[in-house]
Amino acid sequence: MALTSGTKLGPYEIVALIGAGGMGEVYRARDQRLGRDVAVKILPASFAADPDRLRRFEQEARAVAALNHPNILGVHDIGQHDGMPFMVSELLEGESLREILARGPLSHRKAIDYAIQTAHGLAAAHGKDIAHRDLKPDNIFVTREGRVKILDFGLAKTVEKADGHNAGMATMTSDIPVTGVGNVVGTAGYMSPEQVRGAKVDCRTDIFSFGAVFYEMLSGVRAFNHDTTAETMTAILHDDPPETPPDGRAIPPALDRIVRHCLEKAPEQRFQSAKDLAFDLESVTTLTASGGLSAAKVKERKTRSYLIAAAAALVLLAGLAGWLLSSARHPATSAQFHQLTYRRGTPGTARFTPDGQNIVYTAAWEAAEPELYTVPAGGVGGHPLGIKDARLLAVSGRGELAVALAPAQITTLLAPGNLARTTGSSAPKPEIENIQAADFTPDGSALAIVRYVPTDFMCQLEYPIGKVLLRERLIDDLRFSPNGKYLAFITHTNPSDDRGTVMILRTTGEKVAASPLYESSQGLAWSVGGDEVWTTSPLESGEVHALSISGKTRDPLAMPGRLHLRDISSKGELLVGQGIARRGIVVSSNHGESLRDLSWLDFSYLRDISDDGKMILFEEEGNESTNYTVYVRDVDGSPAVPLGEGYAGSLSRDKKWALAIKLTDPAHELWLLPIGPGEPRRINPPNLMMAAILPGFLSDGKRIVYSANEAGHPPRIWLQDVNGGAPKPISPEGMVNREISRDDKWVLVGVRDADSGKVRTALLSIDDGKTVEITGLKPGEMALGWTSEGQLYVSSAAGTGAGVKVEKLNPHTGARTPWRVLATAPIGGVVPDPPIITPDGATYGFDYRVRLSDLYTITGVR
Repeated sequence: MALTSGTKLGPYEIVALIGAGGMGEVYRARDQRLGRDVAVKILPASFAADPDRLRRFEQEARAVAALNHPNILGVHDIGQHDGMPFMVSELLEGESLREILARGPLSHRKAIDYAIQTAHGLAAAHGKDIAHRDLKPDNIFVTREGRVKILDFGLAKTVEKADGHNAGMATMTSDIPVTGVGNVVGTAGYMSPEQVRGAKVDCRTDIFSFGAVFYEMLSGVRAFNHDTTAETMTAILHDDPPETPPDGRAIPPALDRIVRHCLEKAPEQRFQSAKDLAFDLESVTTLTASGGLSAAKVKERKTRSYLIAAAAALVLLAGLAGWLLSSARHPATSAQFHQLTYRRGTPGTARFTPDGQNIVYTAAWEAAEPELYTVPAGGVGGHPLGIKDARLLAVSGRGELAVALAPAQITTLLAPGNLARTTGSSAPKPEIENIQAADFTPDGSALAIVRYVPTDFMCQLEYPIGKVLLRERLIDDLRFSPNGKYLAFITHTNPSDDRGTVMILRTTGEKVAASPLYESSQGLAWSVGGDEVWTTSPLESGEVHALSISGKTRDPLAMPGRLHLRDISSKGELLVGQGIARRGIVVSSNHGESLRDLSWLDFSYLRDISDDGKMILFEEEGNESTNYTVYVRDVDGSPAVPLGEGYAGSLSRDKKWALAIKLTDPAHELWLLPIGPGEPRRINPPNLMMAAILPGFLSDGKRIVYSANEAGHPPRIWLQDVNGGAPKPISPEGMVNREISRDDKWVLVGVRDADSGKVRTALLSIDDGKTVEITGLKPGEMALGWTSEGQLYVSSAAGTGAGVKVEKLNPHTGARTPWRVLATAPIGGVVPDPPIITPDGATYGFDYRVRLSDLYTITGVR
């Protein structure tokens, strides 16, 4: 009997009927306790009539609810109403995969995306010995945001234990109703051979069903589809899916291999775990629109194979790092570790709730936009809170969240957004713009904030809001002490560099203590007693540093791997991110004929490529390079040659000299470094403080252009002879340089608007200092550098595994011509930076970043 609007099932008030079928009726309902909409499924009367089946359903629903995985429908509650069992789950907006496939086969990109997400959901369930046993397009749901959710996981199915307990009780449902406990039942066309035979099944039965679904996504037709159920089951036992579907749409060999491996008749010949299946899917290379690898792609694939191996090795390193974390023990403690997340990506800010029972965190999984999640401190995974394109800032003692909405990624570390507050029951409302960090007072009544001021590229610490306590290039990781008397934070003199100092101030602004300058400093929390501030060096080592209010330092924890402290609970439990972070360099030569990984140590930054494409200039910023080291290296793979300290700048056209910015206090310095014989020497005079913007040579190698500022003034662009003479300003204040045109007439510049602080790209005449707008440059488009003909290479995106589309733009007329799609690293987790291209276009290179980590809790650290 259908429920009417307003009917209450405990705290759930029925709103409307969503749908009905053989497995019950589904309603939209309102959870009056939490103020959220949910889905309520009223299960068939057969459940209530069978006590054993009802008991198994309740047991399995609890097991599925404990999975807490983003690719599995979240189960919130179970109960009974007038003798009818019901289940409460998250309410989804979107459509089933069956509805999507009714419109035809998917693109290979979408099919792979949906398949990877489905495999991750299966892996989570299989890890808990839960098999679905009825995986089919009807039970796979795709939300409006493209998130895959597996439905009915565990519903009316027995948990398959590793020892085979209850294995003989498998049941299933059919398109043609075939029921009866102990019978061979399931959805015809998606059953595994062992299901068809009524034999014992385990989680590998889902691998077979997955293969059938994946084949249908790629081909648009079912893998096993005959006129009768009996004929379909016979085909499952003896036949393979058609190699070429009826419409002639061929499945690419790489994907066909995965499908066939899933559809092996014998379970032991299939993928043995959904984790292996997901990894294989993620390693598939980019496919052409027609579904096959073109001849050019095959050639390119051969030249890029080393990249796949290198990137895969880094992924394995992430797993090794996790193993090291789980097995490490500090001599002075008996630390215990619990892994919270398992998805590909990097979780960001994270906090314990006031009672320490739950965790709220930011994450950008699988390259999606940052989103807020919550997970029990002893659980895994996490449920989205519905707050997207946001970054968590703080959690108050009252449970209120402070978030930065629509954070703008200005540098790697600087990403201010619009401050908003919410209790989770309503959408957060923007309050203050350009907020980098914030924290609640211990009683939750007020906020301290770090506001980014774009007009002068500075951050300012304010408490109360409006009262400035400190100004610096970057202030982050702001936290109140438990007693509310102190504020702790990390300062960075360069917003693109994580070198930083931990500082403690009284809330009235007086300085209390400061740490040494750490080569890497991110993540901060107060100790339980409130007498120390703990922080980490996530790009340097797995150490936790402690700074006391009296100024003393110690290291409470040291372990292998890279550690990023996120929070400390009131009980002393640490919340950390742990994984890998590496940077590398790839260079393509001879118009794409060769592609070589030229990474040297563990954190390489490519800065320049010689005009002939034979030499690169870069610096290393990792563990083995104190104060950073500038190198040159030939693209043939010869060993790198160190030149000096600092940020690498640019090469002279004759490859005899390199410019570098030396990181000295109180201001950076510009140095000329010889590549061969010669003496290094400083270039900029003492009254000019170098901006962290890369300088450049003019074609004669005797004159240089760089950005610097006089004390109390914004930066501007200067022209100087390297052999002597005073520098000459060639631009107004508020302007920084980029690349110089090949004819020495123009400099690409970043121009800051005096009112808004926003920066736009323009051209500066070296001769007369006049600024000219670039005609035809689209919003969000980047100017990558100059061509030999005086045009600009432009691109609208930094790039993905599919490559970077580059065009040539005449900056004076706006005329543009397509150029090339530049190949980049073909594996998830590797994020390429914008490429550097030689003027003739024969050589290009890019940095790639590998950042893979997970959240852990650690107990027992003192």
